[in-house]
Amino acid sequence: MLLNEVRLLKNGLGKWEQFLLLNKNPLTTNCIPESTLYSLENLIYLLNRYEYVYVKHNDTGQGRAIYKVYKRKDGHYCFNGFTMQGEEINKCVAAIEDFHQVLHPYEKHGRLSGNYIIQEGVTSLTPNGHSISIRVHVQKLKGKWIIGGIYGRIATEDHGIVNSNRGSQIIPIDELLSDYMMMDNTKKNKTIASLKKDSILASEVIASHFPCREYGIDFGINLKGKPILFEVNTTPSISSFAKIDTAIWKKIVEIRKMQNEG
Repeated sequence: MLLNEVRLLKNGLGKWEQFLLLNKNPLTTNCIPESTLYSLENLIYLLNRYEYVYVKHNDTGQGRAIYKVYKRKDGHYCFNGFTMQGEEINKCVAAIEDFHQVLHPYEKHGRLSGNYIIQEGVTSLTPNGHSISIRVHVQKLKGKWIIGGIYGRIATEDHGIVNSNRGSQIIPIDELLSDYMMMDNTKKNKTIASLKKDSILASEVIASHFPCREYGIDFGINLKGKPILFEVNTTPSISSFAKIDTAIWKKIVEIRKMQNEG
């Protein structure tokens, strides 16, 4: 990857920089959504290609400054999600410029709110229509990437944003795939194996330019049953593991101790 294409941040790796790295590598480019830097022109273009898209702030986390956007049949633009301050928003507007003002409320004063990316909307739903995502925690120990733990998230509200900080329910991965996704054991095991493989590949790619000892990697599962990588978190929390399986949480903590000893 050319250095002028990737901007390394002292406090993390932005979503756009992640996309450039993962898209450049032939082993990971097929498991990520189409993405581009935000502009009104790019937004209109992708809204004409996809049923909906996500607009995300390049550097925020915890479900802040992320919006699901779609164009209604009557030409209105609808969006819902959470502002930079974490406030929920759900609106439809006649002009797409009105959505732009939500992203950059102080632009008229010459101040932008930072960069955003636009991401292809991947339909990641249970057969009953509930939005889901999956977190894979990856750790590096003695030069080898290992899976610390995996859990599922299911949206409790129909706003299309699956994030534990925005009300999503945390559940064990077996429960998500068996009970909610209605997979048999063969399909479930194949999906988990794919999640682990893609997570380690993504960790290797990201670590080549932004080394960390652990990553939290978020996936969806598209309508064909294929895991799609949404985002790599460079400072992942493990508190959700403690809520569903203290043994997994203790395992991650023990690996962290061994990393420090190493």
